[in-house]
Amino acid sequence: MSGLLRTEGVGAWVLDRLGAGARTPRGRGGPPEVEVRTRPTVPAAVLRVVLALAGAGAVLVAQGAPGLSPGTGGLVVLLAVGVAPAVVPRLPSAAVLLLLLGAWLVVHDPAPPLVLAGLVLLVHVVLRLAPVVALTGWRTRVEVAVLRTDLRAALAAQASAQALALVAGAVAGSGGGSGWRVAGLVVVLVLTSLALARPERPWWRAQP
Repeated sequence: MSGLLRTEGVGAWVLDRLGAGARTPRGRGGPPEVEVRTRPTVPAAVLRVVLALAGAGAVLVAQGAPGLSPGTGGLVVLLAVGVAPAVVPRLPSAAVLLLLLGAWLVVHDPAPPLVLAGLVLLVHVVLRLAPVVALTGWRTRVEVAVLRTDLRAALAAQASAQALALVAGAVAGSGGGSGWRVAGLVVVLVLTSLALARPERPWWRAQP
């Protein structure tokens, strides 16, 4: 009995010397809690809805061009391709949509300037959001600052593309459509290759 009391006394003496931290039992299996503060965010589901609307809108705008009548079945297929970047963003569905729209317009009558301008805007939205959506899940929240990255350069590129689309549509409508169709096909192929290629550093990770 004296040996037991002596052992307990030594243990209490050691605990007193180590302090209160040694008396607190450690949690087993509990991961450490980390608090991360973020700026205003947007649900990724909202981005997917916007992406789907932009893709479907591009298809509907392209249908408004003269001579384009895919029929009900063809329109359903094109709409499915239009919303595909939002449903399966990790596949090159945005590039497929761009290639179909470009080929569809090139082989038909010249599109009016407003139709081209609308397509340029909607396709730009698709190409802008598709890489972001590809890295998110349905429950992810994306910071607004991420979406605003390089926004000025994107707006400048959109303004230049709108001006070129209006000029191309006006010239093609005046009778010089063959040359502009070739130029349009080249632009479509270039944009498709850029959309298919995955950059080493996406635009939202670029250094300022």
